[in-house]
Amino acid sequence: MSNPFLEQDRSPLQIPLSPRAVLRMSGPDRFRFLSGQVTQDVSLATTTEAAYACVLNAKGQLDAICYIRADEDSYLIDAPIELREHLLTRLERYLIADDVEIRDESDDWTITHLINYDERPTGELFWLTKRLGEQGLDIFSRTELQVEGVTIATEKHYEGLRTFRGIPKWGSELYFGQMPQEAGLENDTISYAKGCYIGQEVISRIKRAGKVPRYLTKFLVPPGTNPPCPIYSNGIEAGEITTVADLLPGESAHLALGYRRRKFKEAESFDLLPDAEPPKSSQATVRIR
Repeated sequence: MSNPFLEQDRSPLQIPLSPRAVLRMSGPDRFRFLSGQVTQDVSLATTTEAAYACVLNAKGQLDAICYIRADEDSYLIDAPIELREHLLTRLERYLIADDVEIRDESDDWTITHLINYDERPTGELFWLTKRLGEQGLDIFSRTELQVEGVTIATEKHYEGLRTFRGIPKWGSELYFGQMPQEAGLENDTISYAKGCYIGQEVISRIKRAGKVPRYLTKFLVPPGTNPPCPIYSNGIEAGEITTVADLLPGESAHLALGYRRRKFKEAESFDLLPDAEPPKSSQATVRIR
C-alpha cells in the first residue's frame, strides 16, 4: 500500500469516522436559531457542502466543534461522539420561543470520509467537507460502507494523516474552555461578517488584539515520547505535546502536535525534561509548517 502520509500521494483513501454524534435540527426558525449558536456563517451549510463551526460559551471558549450541512428541510450536524449529550443539551438550553426541533440521530448513521476521490456515490447522502485541510467527501449511510477499490484507513493511518497536516482533534488538542484561535481554527470555523452569536464579543476582541496565549505547533519528538507531556525551554515550561504519530518507521524522530506558549513563539527546540543540559535524544524540535 502506498504511504498515505506523503503529500505527493494522491491515492484515494476511505476514513471511517463513526461513531459520531449526529443531530438533526428542523423547524422554520432553524437558520436564525443556529446562526446565533455557532461561529460560522450557516448559509455556507448547503445540500452539497458542509460548514465547519465552533459552539462557544459566553466567554468565547469552546463548548463544541461540529460540521453542519443542509438536508432537505433540516440541518444535519455531526460532532465528536464524546459531545453527544453535551451538544444536544447545550443547544436545547437556548431554545425558548424558537420553532425548532432537535433530534438525536447518532445511532442512525455511519459516516465515512473520502479523500482524493473524484466520483460521487449513488444511493447515499454526501457533502463536500474539509476535514483534513483539503476538500474531501463525507458520506452518510445507514450501514457500514465499503467503497470499491479504495483503501480503508486504520485509526493509526488517520491519526498520522491529521498530525501530518496539523489538524486538531477533540480530546487531544481541543477541549472545553479553550480559545478556538489557539488551535488554529479561526480561518476555517469563524466568520467575522455574520450576525451575533454567543461568545462573539470575546472572539472579536481577540482578533483585534492579534494574539493568543499559545499556538498549535508541529514538532519532531524522539521515539518513546508519551503524550500528553510538557516541554521546556531553559527549565521553564513552554507548552505541551498532545499527539505523537509513529508514521516515520526507522527514523530517529516522530511527528507530533502540541502547543507552544506565545512567549516561546520564536523558539525552535525544546526539552522534554526540565533539567538543564538534557541528553540530545530528549529534545523535541519544532517542525516548521
